[in-house]
Amino acid sequence: MSNQFPADTILIRRVLLIGGSICLVVASGFLFLTDHHPLKRESVPVEEDVQPQFQAEKLSAIPDLGVLMDQVRPLQQTTRVVASDQHGLEFRGTHFVQTNLSNYSLELFETNKEEIINDFLDKRQDRSEFVYLRLSAEHQPDRYVLLYGLFAQEVQAQEQLQQLNLGLPKSIHPKIVQIKDYLDFVNDMGTEEASSQQLYAVQLKPVAIPRPQVVPPVSSSSVPAMSSPDSHAVQTTVTRRDNEGKVVSVIKSSGVEASESR
Repeated sequence: MSNQFPADTILIRRVLLIGGSICLVVASGFLFLTDHHPLKRESVPVEEDVQPQFQAEKLSAIPDLGVLMDQVRPLQQTTRVVASDQHGLEFRGTHFVQTNLSNYSLELFETNKEEIINDFLDKRQDRSEFVYLRLSAEHQPDRYVLLYGLFAQEVQAQEQLQQLNLGLPKSIHPKIVQIKDYLDFVNDMGTEEASSQQLYAVQLKPVAIPRPQVVPPVSSSSVPAMSSPDSHAVQTTVTRRDNEGKVVSVIKSSGVEASESR
């Protein structure tokens, strides 16, 4: 018995061997790719994660953010309160403070009621030596301070403080202050400013009224009778002609009336 196979059988085995090898190589390569490059799942972004990024991009797109202070300046409190009729003669405002920034004075006491200061000043004979200010601060009630004297140097104020005898209660302790310390808290017009302003008024003066002229009644006998056309009154006739000699108008006048006919 011969061990040799036909040529067709050998050829078929070779084709199957080569095809199987190719399939094995392709399967190995596909397995290799799937192990090193796993499939990625697309996750839906949550709205909470996207919102902060969107706000950051929106803010960064405004180049002039925070620069509006140069365009629109903040409000400044430059309006001065005028209520001079409600204060005493010793009340002072911003003009007094700005004029005496470098001077010193003695602050006797501080109160939130202006009536206390006015009652104290009414009992003083030397009230011309006193002035008082109203101090206004944000989120704080108004305060009133009573000052005594005006000194160019602190040494002079110290000497006056040592010999001060105003009969104040022992619980009150006067102290030396510089006028410029009140600059940021005073926004009033003092009594001396209001009294120095010139007022304008309309002054009415009495004027004699002329008497009405009485016209005497005219009687019918005093009126001259109009001349009739048949009277001997002097009449004037003016005839106007054009360049061709045609009559344009005729004007008749008399001592009583005048008429014009065309």
